[in-house]
Amino acid sequence: MHILLAALGILAAGAFWIYRVRRVADNTRVVLDAAQDIKAAARRFGFRTRANQHPAEGVDDPRVSAAALLVLVADTDGGISRAEQDMILEQLQSVFAMPAGEVEELFQFAKWLANQSSNPDDMIRRLIKRTVNLGGRDTLPDLIRMVSAVGKADTGTLTDDTQQVIERLKQLNA
Repeated sequence: MHILLAALGILAAGAFWIYRVRRVADNTRVVLDAAQDIKAAARRFGFRTRANQHPAEGVDDPRVSAAALLVLVADTDGGISRAEQDMILEQLQSVFAMPAGEVEELFQFAKWLANQSSNPDDMIRRLIKRTVNLGGRDTLPDLIRMVSAVGKADTGTLTDDTQQVIERLKQLNA
């Protein structure tokens, strides 16, 4: 009887470790798929990394730089809440007239791009400059409205950081 219990114990331990290895493999596959999705979005939106150049300079589409700016604005208060994420998606879809699938892809790529700099203030400055260079000064009123809407998504009021971003945009629009 004790031999049978030992055999069952060994089988149970083996089944447990096989299950664990499969879970790790599944999780690895999910992470790799997400990385492939980001790479595909980068190619689709015309992003190119260049040696000795800031990531914001690799953006060739003003929608990407604007989306990354919105992500940084939402992230200034310690993370992107569900309300802020929904507002970003809503703003991107309405202003850029993009289908929902494209908007989600743009949002994911913008989150990745926004995290490529260790200095958020510098990244915000560069993204504003890049958006205006790519889209022209005509993009500023829409960008101001988008930043304001995302900034108010959580509490209904703008944080000091968001107000500073809006002031930078208004100075360029003057």
